[in-house]
Amino acid sequence: MDWIRKNHILLKKIGIIAGVYLGMKYLVPLLIPFFTAALLVCWCWPVLRWVQKRFHIKPAFVMAVFLILAAALLAAGCAWLGGKSGELIRWLAERFENPGEGRRLLYECCDGISELMHLDSGEVRVFVTEQLNVFRDHARQNILPGAFGSSWTFLKSAGSWGAALLVTGVALLLTASDFEKIRDMGRKWPLYEHLVSVIRGILRSVGGYLRAQCIIMGLVMLLCTAGVWISGTVSNPLPVGIGIGFLDALPVFGTGTIFLPWILILVFFQKNYTAALILAATYGICVLTRELLEPRLIGGHLGILPVVILASVYAGVKLYGFGGILLGPLSVLLIQELWNQVDAAAAKNLSGAPEL
Repeated sequence: MDWIRKNHILLKKIGIIAGVYLGMKYLVPLLIPFFTAALLVCWCWPVLRWVQKRFHIKPAFVMAVFLILAAALLAAGCAWLGGKSGELIRWLAERFENPGEGRRLLYECCDGISELMHLDSGEVRVFVTEQLNVFRDHARQNILPGAFGSSWTFLKSAGSWGAALLVTGVALLLTASDFEKIRDMGRKWPLYEHLVSVIRGILRSVGGYLRAQCIIMGLVMLLCTAGVWISGTVSNPLPVGIGIGFLDALPVFGTGTIFLPWILILVFFQKNYTAALILAATYGICVLTRELLEPRLIGGHLGILPVVILASVYAGVKLYGFGGILLGPLSVLLIQELWNQVDAAAAKNLSGAPEL
């Protein structure tokens, strides 16, 4: 018992780690639509309240208008991406509609590799052809039989995401309609102030993270737009630079998702070495910019070392799956805020004040 009293703060912190893990693992996936709805309504409440006082329009109706606008923007973005994907598919179809065109392009690529690496072009052609045959046989034996099962899994996942979006939309409208009642009920809860303090601390950290990401993403967009414009590969470099900069902010993708295939096409198919060199330099500058700015901006806003952020992402993926890319850092932020609450309560208790 004496050991427990002496180490009660340590035991509380260990309990916080276990509670955060169990909550993120099993509780958060069930409550994500309602957490999302509550946060969005809290964020939009000043605007909703002002519209209600100024024009006597109910908050739920205003939130419904916001949802419709957001859905319209999302649909427009999907339509734009679909159009660009269609153009790419048509371009590929035009290149490969002739049975001999694919072989010719493949041999051109092999010849470019052999010239670049000073290898015999015939040996490179034979090696690449053999590997393609191996891949074809592997696809017949392993990939194609599981295609229908993968399609069914994809349909189930799409249905689950659709249901979650529908529940989130309904929860948004209901929360906006009864926000004041929900807030008044929450204030009667004994732990309301502590919960609000923790949430505010997390939101400050997340807000700082998002601001830092926006700064880095804006710089990367400018660099990508400038590089694409200098290379002269497209007539309108602005949307291309913005799109590549947006991909750079995503955890899985990055500027290399676009730049690396683009550079290979310029080198091996179009023989435009100057443009390829410019895009390669642009890609290197973008990577260097993110590597230099991300630890300083994000680590400074979060109050956490960059290596801890990296470790939280890695551990989050191992513990929670793909969603751990977000849940891992969020778990670290939640643990940090709860630990601060425990340390503050312990310090106030030692100073003679009543414990929180």
